[in-house]
Amino acid sequence: MTIWKGGGRDDDDVFEKIYREYYGRVWRYFRACKVSDDEAHDLAQDVFKRFYEHMPQFRGDRAAIWAFLKTTAKNILFNWIRARKTHKRNAVTVDLDDPDMPFEITAPPEPDYLEVQEQSLRRDRVRKAVLGLPSGQQQALRLWVQGMKYTEIAEALRISVDAVKSRLRDAKRLLREQLGEQP
Repeated sequence: MTIWKGGGRDDDDVFEKIYREYYGRVWRYFRACKVSDDEAHDLAQDVFKRFYEHMPQFRGDRAAIWAFLKTTAKNILFNWIRARKTHKRNAVTVDLDDPDMPFEITAPPEPDYLEVQEQSLRRDRVRKAVLGLPSGQQQALRLWVQGMKYTEIAEALRISVDAVKSRLRDAKRLLREQLGEQP
């Protein structure tokens, strides 16, 4: 059963009816996911904002509306969690109302030409040193640098976890020797 035809003032009335009917369920969903009360209200508002934006293209019965709202709520929750985990780790936050805040915040100094050249040379040395490793050590080291755990590397290379540890230990030792670094 379609509950509205679309196009006009009736859409706002229908939206308000849907909002009043489903807002509590959406808010409780966020609260059940351990989101604070204020944040749950904000996230629920985001769900209905998206629904309102897509309402002209969406025509469905009550079950379809709830499915749309529930899917949107899950996506918004995942985005919210992801944003909290990947929040700018080193960003300096400044209160705009702080009377001690300088009018101009200077950008960090750019690295000079010598630093850029040294970094480039170091990367080239490391790249050559890695290419000089035996292939098994190279494979294990590349997977480890990509963030894989020992067990995942073992599965990917079809070797034991002890073999992974051994290859990584030997690769690190050889790289330190080739690059002239102390352990």
